[in-house]
Amino acid sequence: MRSTRTHAAVAAAALCLPLSLAAQTAAPDFAQLPVPKASELTERLNGIWTTRLANGVGWRMDFRDNGFMYMDISNGARDTAKWRTEDGGVCFEFRQFPSSCGPWRIAGDRLYLKRDSGEVLTLQKQP
Repeated sequence: MRSTRTHAAVAAAALCLPLSLAAQTAAPDFAQLPVPKASELTERLNGIWTTRLANGVGWRMDFRDNGFMYMDISNGARDTAKWRTEDGGVCFEFRQFPSSCGPWRIAGDRLYLKRDSGEVLTLQKQP
């Protein structure tokens, strides 16, 4: 009886696998995405956005319309920053983390951020 349960569990997992793969979408080619105007980025950023780096570390960014942002990292680090947009990018003046400006893109309901390392992050807005 135990092997029947095991086989049933494996079969159920195998049936769900294609559904989970279909739900994942590959990130578009960053270089092919149009460069957004500063006003487009400003309009989109208000609210909470999350992403996960290739190493598994998660970021949560809470953008406020007053130009202030709270950032929480899954490793326990956190900081606040003043933010502003420019055509094609967002700039941050953090209190503790290094301040920076970087290229951002918009595709559908997602934002894409290209880090200095070249890694492209997919940001999803949270309800």
